[in-house]
Amino acid sequence: MPSKNSFKIFYALSFAWQLGFFIIVPVGGFMFIGFLGDKFLNTQPLFLIFGFLVGALITIYGVYSLLIPIIKKEKNKN
Repeated sequence: MPSKNSFKIFYALSFAWQLGFFIIVPVGGFMFIGFLGDKFLNTQPLFLIFGFLVGALITIYGVYSLLIPIIKKEKNKN
């Protein structure tokens, strides 16, 4: 039977993976879409910057929604 400590390590690693996913995918994806829009419409760097801002806002919301249950759980412990 796995120890409780190894479960905590696995949980921390999976949480770090989720955070990385929430940060990289929206920002990178929307920047790529912005890059393609700039290339197609010849408006460098307008859509690239707009894509970064949209991706950053989605990232902030995603990380916030991921952290809120953990923060509430820790508050209820005390």
